[in-house]
Amino acid sequence: MAQKTSWDGAVLSEADINTYLMGEGGAWTSWTPTATQSGSVPVTVTAAGYARHGRLIHFRAVLAVTGSGTGANTVVFSLPVACAGGHNLNSPLGQGLIIDSSASLWYPGILVRGSTTSNAYIVADTTAVNSYLGAAGFTAGLASGDTIFLQGWYEAAS
Repeated sequence: MAQKTSWDGAVLSEADINTYLMGEGGAWTSWTPTATQSGSVPVTVTAAGYARHGRLIHFRAVLAVTGSGTGANTVVFSLPVACAGGHNLNSPLGQGLIIDSSASLWYPGILVRGSTTSNAYIVADTTAVNSYLGAAGFTAGLASGDTIFLQGWYEAAS
């Protein structure tokens, strides 16, 4: 089913409305997230996409780090579309996982809204090995071979 809008002249059927209400049939849109850690971090996007149901955005991404970041700086990711104003700084948006391949460590954490409505970062504890739900942004330096997983949902600005 092609996506229809109320202003493109297409007639919405009962089936169209049921599909929308049930969240079915929404195609995932490709997206190219970026990562920064003080400066841009080279990544290969293994998989990334988002689905939009009204103003609800559901997203997922897998990034293979191919360069390096600058330690002691939070790793920040771009979002597919801007968040609604109600998502304040540090509002939870989902979860994230950074795998440090050189140390064989996993850093799972909560993905929270960053300094703008268009970015986010992972709150993960880097002081404990393979820990969870930390209290600060992940700040260990990213390096080639690391992998980043992101997924979540939020209300879009428009």
